[in-house]
Amino acid sequence: MIGKAFAVALALALVSPVFADDAASTNAPSTNAAPATIATTDANQRKASPIGDVGFGSDGAVKDSDSYQVRIGELYAPAGECYIIPFLIPTVGAGQHVAAAHLRFQLFGISADAAGGLANADLYAIGVRDSNKPIKDDYYQGSKQDFKAAALLQGSFLTPTSKVRTDGETGPFLETSADGDKALTKFLDDAFSKPGNAGKYVILRISYNADPIPDGNNAYAVLTTGATGDNEPPVLTYTLK
Repeated sequence: MIGKAFAVALALALVSPVFADDAASTNAPSTNAAPATIATTDANQRKASPIGDVGFGSDGAVKDSDSYQVRIGELYAPAGECYIIPFLIPTVGAGQHVAAAHLRFQLFGISADAAGGLANADLYAIGVRDSNKPIKDDYYQGSKQDFKAAALLQGSFLTPTSKVRTDGETGPFLETSADGDKALTKFLDDAFSKPGNAGKYVILRISYNADPIPDGNNAYAVLTTGATGDNEPPVLTYTLK
């Protein structure tokens, strides 16, 4: 389950899962880390956890770097926060391709103020980098798709009707759709199949679909690699063939 240090916070979160603005951010560097790949029973299938996933603010600063959850949405409106999700690119065999891919998260909580209402959030692929650290241009918020700086993998990945997890082991989980899987598979195949990319990172992002962000505590809370339960952190499943 989530870290023991946050037991009290969890109890409070069951009533109001997303922290208020005064507890949502930190500028400390990320220490979140996880194994790049975890073997499965299928020799062709791999599971990967993000390495260095963090919240990232419209002010260009890292947020929630040592928390079990990250905020996506309003943060001191009209400012906001998005979620940066780096995965290490493995070394793949000659001629191998990513044949399938799927992303899974746990939605820990939703805050929705009547003052402004809750917008959707979109899943993007930003690109391939040597570093997993976010840069200023990674931040985005807005209803117009960010096609110039990123590739849209799944619009409305988070919505006000998204299911909040009720159990750390069984979810329910927030998962990419069939179309989202196709877009993710294509992006990963392009990235993984280039030999020079091994050891670099693919950078994904979940960002809020509203600009300007209205006043009010309107945000999603997604569990990160800081969550310690077996099924709580994000996981990327992909198949090499």
